[in-house]
Amino acid sequence: MQFDSQLHRVPVDLGEHAYDIEVGYGLRNQLAEHLAPWNKGQQWVVLTQQAIFDIYAPVVDSLRAAGFNIHPIIVPGDESAKNIRYAEQVWSEMVELGCDRSSILLALGGGVVGDLGGFVAATYMRGIPFVQIPTTLLAMVDSAIGGKTAVNLAAGKNLVGAIYQPKAVLIDPDFLATLPRRNVISSLAEAVKYGFIRDVSIFETFETRFDDLVALNDEALLSEIIAKSCAIKAAIVSADQFENGERRLLNYGHTIGHAFETLEAYQGLYHGEAVLYGMKCANFISHHKGLLSKADYLRAKAVLDRFELPPLSKMAAEDILKVVAHDKKYINGKLNFIVLDALGNGLVSTDVTADDITASLGEVA
Repeated sequence: MQFDSQLHRVPVDLGEHAYDIEVGYGLRNQLAEHLAPWNKGQQWVVLTQQAIFDIYAPVVDSLRAAGFNIHPIIVPGDESAKNIRYAEQVWSEMVELGCDRSSILLALGGGVVGDLGGFVAATYMRGIPFVQIPTTLLAMVDSAIGGKTAVNLAAGKNLVGAIYQPKAVLIDPDFLATLPRRNVISSLAEAVKYGFIRDVSIFETFETRFDDLVALNDEALLSEIIAKSCAIKAAIVSADQFENGERRLLNYGHTIGHAFETLEAYQGLYHGEAVLYGMKCANFISHHKGLLSKADYLRAKAVLDRFELPPLSKMAAEDILKVVAHDKKYINGKLNFIVLDALGNGLVSTDVTADDITASLGEVA
């Protein structure tokens, strides 16, 4: 891909914790310039996975050549890395490197690396600065933004974590050139989510330009979708950093999707694939409860059916409901479930029942 000089800057307005999201082709070649204000000679750590480091070691080398005292730490590239055992390994390696409270962690990778890196940064010596450099589309449009950090437990996904904001999110869509098609399909789930819950123009782009989005063949279109997604999430996070209200909308598709992931032991499905299945269930529930019109439901179904998804394993409804019952979105005994009353407008409902969820599973059986 050719370098695109246009840089999208999206502010995340969180007072003393405010930061910028920057989106631009070629940004990875300018990391030393962007990170220079924080470089005071301290120890830096790049948390990444082997497959990413094999391709992008020159990015780390360029920082080292620019005077950064920097060391890579490698973790597994799958969901297994989001485990307290790996967090402890990273903490221990940081101690051996001499990292102190002035050290800075760069999370170079997808959502797993970003979540684990943020959790490590939030907890090491009671908190050190970190910067998100996402390399997957899912991380670029969602998980790298907003400060949610976490590891998984056997009982469920993201049950141990913290809200901890990065110093910056630096997004170079050129990282996506090596992304396999399945990863692209999965990652676009979080982008189309914004079209369902907030901005119908994003949904309409998926209706009309789906093939171009999946092929990643239009730089301007891709940059626009990433920047729009970032802007929506930034606005929601700025208004509700700790998920006491509006931020719950970002869980659209995730409640049942997380249950699918958990029952697949985080192996059979990518996160975005599970969320896409969860969106199908959420839309069925929204229509079944009389909120989403038949016309909008069918439009939504037509778009979601274009996403290539692996088949779900056979799961019993009671097992899905057990996982949902442990979900963080249960508050005061009520499930906060995201439904739609129109395309582009998500709502938090406390009226979704176990029977509703069970009925919706027919959409993905």
